[in-house]
Amino acid sequence: MENYKKTPLWDNSLEVEERLDYLVKALTLEEKIACLTTGCPDVERLGIKASYMGGEAAHGIEARHDQAFNRGEPEPTTSFTQPIGMSASFDRELIRECGRCVGEEARALYTRNGGGGLCRWAPTIDMERDPRWGRTEEAYGEDPYLSGEMSSAYIRGMRGNDPFYLRCGATLKHFYANNVEHDRISISSSLDGRNKYEYYLEPFRKAITEGGAEAVMTSYNEINGVPAIVNEEVQKILKDTWGLPGHVVCDGGDMQQTVYDHKYFKTHAETVAYGLKAGVDCFTDDKEVVMASAREALEKGMITEEDIDRSIRNSFRTRIHLGFFDGNGDCPYTGMGEEYINNEEHREICAKMAEESAVLLKNERQALPILPEKTESLALIGPLADVWYKDWYCGIPPYSVTVLDGMKKAYPDTKISCTSGLSDIYLVCGRKYVGLDAASRLILTERENAEVFTLTDWGTGCSTLIARSNGKYVTLEEGTYQIKADKEEAFSWFIRESWNFRQIKEGTEDGGTEGCGKTEANSKTAWYLDSWNGRQVAIDDNGYLAVIKTAEKANGEGGENEETACFLRNGEPAVFTMETVTDGISEAVKAAESAQRAVLVLGCNPVINSKEEIDRTTLELPPFQQRLADAVKAANPDTVVVLLSNYPYAINRLQEEMPAILWSASGSQELGTGIANILSGKTSPAGRLNMTWYKSDADLPDMNDYDIIKGKRTYQYFDREVLYPFGHGLSYTSFSYGKLTLEERADKIIARLPVTNTGSRTGDEVVQLYVHKQKSRVKQPVMQLKSFVRLNDLAPGETAEAELTVNREELRYYDVISGTMLLESGDYTFMAGASSGDIRQQAVIRLEGECAGKRSPWELTAADRYDDYENCFIHKGTDGYTCVIPGKAGDKPDEVLREENGPQPEKRKSVLIYRDFCFDRAPEKTAFILHALEDGKIKLTVTTEASEESVMDIPVKAGSGFEEIEAAAADFGRVEGNCTVTIETEGKIKLCRFCFR
Repeated sequence: MENYKKTPLWDNSLEVEERLDYLVKALTLEEKIACLTTGCPDVERLGIKASYMGGEAAHGIEARHDQAFNRGEPEPTTSFTQPIGMSASFDRELIRECGRCVGEEARALYTRNGGGGLCRWAPTIDMERDPRWGRTEEAYGEDPYLSGEMSSAYIRGMRGNDPFYLRCGATLKHFYANNVEHDRISISSSLDGRNKYEYYLEPFRKAITEGGAEAVMTSYNEINGVPAIVNEEVQKILKDTWGLPGHVVCDGGDMQQTVYDHKYFKTHAETVAYGLKAGVDCFTDDKEVVMASAREALEKGMITEEDIDRSIRNSFRTRIHLGFFDGNGDCPYTGMGEEYINNEEHREICAKMAEESAVLLKNERQALPILPEKTESLALIGPLADVWYKDWYCGIPPYSVTVLDGMKKAYPDTKISCTSGLSDIYLVCGRKYVGLDAASRLILTERENAEVFTLTDWGTGCSTLIARSNGKYVTLEEGTYQIKADKEEAFSWFIRESWNFRQIKEGTEDGGTEGCGKTEANSKTAWYLDSWNGRQVAIDDNGYLAVIKTAEKANGEGGENEETACFLRNGEPAVFTMETVTDGISEAVKAAESAQRAVLVLGCNPVINSKEEIDRTTLELPPFQQRLADAVKAANPDTVVVLLSNYPYAINRLQEEMPAILWSASGSQELGTGIANILSGKTSPAGRLNMTWYKSDADLPDMNDYDIIKGKRTYQYFDREVLYPFGHGLSYTSFSYGKLTLEERADKIIARLPVTNTGSRTGDEVVQLYVHKQKSRVKQPVMQLKSFVRLNDLAPGETAEAELTVNREELRYYDVISGTMLLESGDYTFMAGASSGDIRQQAVIRLEGECAGKRSPWELTAADRYDDYENCFIHKGTDGYTCVIPGKAGDKPDEVLREENGPQPEKRKSVLIYRDFCFDRAPEKTAFILHALEDGKIKLTVTTEASEESVMDIPVKAGSGFEEIEAAAADFGRVEGNCTVTIETEGKIKLCRFCFR
């Protein structure tokens, strides 16, 4: 059809829904089914060209083309600071500018290549309640308000200012409660109403209703027992309540995982059917599998063509707003070209963000800045001093500035030495040394042919080895058992360049080992060596290093069998020792002693210890880095620390002993420029921490525990001393805060206060406004961030008025009685300060709102609407409700503990507390809807305001499913007025609802 542009699909004068009406009538059923993936096929008669939704853009456009589905030459793009760093700038306008750059480069690549990439899978706004989460680098911190504000600014930059057309659409990740990497494709997150609505959903609400996000990606996990891909809240909350304009896509491969890993359905057709009805529009799985599953779902009557039409409308609505069917040439973003890729403006914005996102954690006795004109010599020391590492979602930058690069530019007349502090070693096995053959395979040889390896110990059993002769990483070659030194970098989905040296304990008959944690070159220390996936290293018949079978299956080896297995079938683990060639710490000490000042650059590699699919096991700094810090500090007391990491560390020793510490996230191609400009004093730091930095692993509950209230997570509920509080960050100047005044308007509160630069340098100040509700029915946060402003370039003596706006709706809490968000009447304390731990001014205002109602004992009460609980988690119930199960989050919902022989284990118990039941008469009966997996009992206690108690013990027999259990309440005493109901269960009982009769 040559005149397709005359069809309604291409008619810009029509309403979008009219254009979509035409589209769903014009497409064949088979064409529609093909559009249920993230792509659409060529439909020549309609002028539709094949295109796809997706591509990453967390901190720049990811166009590496290094994965199986998009192999090709990398396309360099601007790489900004990681999101966890950008958010630390507390600068809405600057992060919006970063988003604009990303949107422009997405358009330029589309002009170059066509196909898609204009609705990117970013930003990630999962709430970072636990700093051990492997994907901490990708999101915006632990606070929902900050995450919502900063991600919304990034989104607005991506999408542009046109009222109709999108420069680049944003797809929010991952909906929702997605903070554990271990077993992430099968695990269930347990969430009650308060945590859900006050915390985990809040940044999504803001990013959609205020930021203008176009699309959403669902998460891998289950939410209260229901896989996210079939979670009805996708339709009910994202679309119906918040008005998401575009489409919803599932995470990669999740359609098939619903069968294989969640085991929720038996067929993919069920997943497609229930996913479509739940509101998911596009399935990011193998195209042929998706299409076949959709056909099966249609044939079996699970879905209708109208269900598919609804999905098509949503995904093509996004395409229309991207200008794919712009018949009149109205889209202002069409044809944006090469001039938008990493141009000078983008580089300048990138450098500014590298500066603004850095946080000065400590600065004792004005150890910083190190002024160039007063510094004759400088020793730059540490494993991150002269390296630049990629992270999993970054692109390929056209250039990268290491800390050394930046320092050379900032200190042109200063003598700068640089050493990594890493040791060079020989690996010795028996009387032989490890060398390289002509193909770079590791082989035992004589000493004169030994290879020198640079050893980096990243802690927790992760080390890398670089062969000095060719500068390449030692790796376990994919698909084989061969060990080679032929990788330019440690970077892939599986980090095959990571090795674990396990020290062999002395005096043990069985050759027991202890975990790696202090890998040092010592010829008397013996080690086993394990590959990244746990295979042990042995020596084959020809003297080559290879891995042997030490488990039935290892990570990353796929469906292995004896013919294709990636290991030697026979062999004993080799025992290695190390000989020092060059002692890295000794070299670092020499450098520190000979320099006027020393800068120690420590931190992480973004794909080792923590990344997608890998959670951290500890907050501790790698032991080697702490030993290096101790030695350098002893050699030069004027040592300052630069910490480059994408997550918090428990750096207690560094905080106690080092005079100054500067933190920055990685990722920026201008990383070294930003660090050097702050160290040299060209820029005064003003970044703020968007996560609490705890002192110890003991400060954190189990990672599977999503209840931030009960678990006392984040600055909102944590009640002990921390290393650095949320919002913390120092400056090279000082600021005073004047009186805080509050003005109430119809839908908001305006807070104002003067801020004065009382120091001697120009600088920025981030004014943070926190709120606490006094005398509440529920446990309220200690404080919650509700507004902030970054005051830029205040000169010494200058005063600026900070104006901060708080919307009344953001002061609401989730009422478990009504199941709605409500604003509670009463006094609210507004606190202005430089951090959550540095409050300078306070004011109280009384707000009129609502009062929580009373519970009716005669109506069914959902079990998860408790006011308090002990030892239970939430999972799937019946009739659309959840249930509450004894145990802890992460437990298997249907597992009953039994012993084959001997005494039976004690039955699990739980306690559920429900306040404010209003009885107008004594009950005659009580009823529970439950599923008992084993015999048990329920103890029901009703306590009046006068502390009188009525108690019932109700035996419960194991059943085959959910059923109603009714018991007489004849033994109840006088029950009247406002009461508290306590339900104690013993045994594996899934409680769904209850009532009195």
